[in-house]
Amino acid sequence: MTTLWMIESTYLQPTAEIAKVTPDHRAWLDGHYRSGVFLTSGRKVDGTGGILLARADTLQELTDIFDQDPFVKAGCAKYRYVAFNPVKRGKGIELDGVPLVE
Repeated sequence: MTTLWMIESTYLQPTAEIAKVTPDHRAWLDGHYRSGVFLTSGRKVDGTGGILLARADTLQELTDIFDQDPFVKAGCAKYRYVAFNPVKRGKGIELDGVPLVE
């Protein structure tokens, strides 16, 4: 069964500090998109952090990845992880073994 994770970041530093680290954070994100772990991400509308959807078997797998995030290393963000097992999907996402609703 596929386990997906909704990961919510909360910024811990002022916007100016976040902006300094953002290029390195985005490069880190890109590596995990290429590996297939990260599916989609973006800033929260209120500007207090971000949301990321990922695929991983265990929480430890994710925490090992997120411990290397430049935002974490610079003390700019903390993360909250919520696991779920998808039972349906729309056309916009491909997930092996998860039925498509048309």
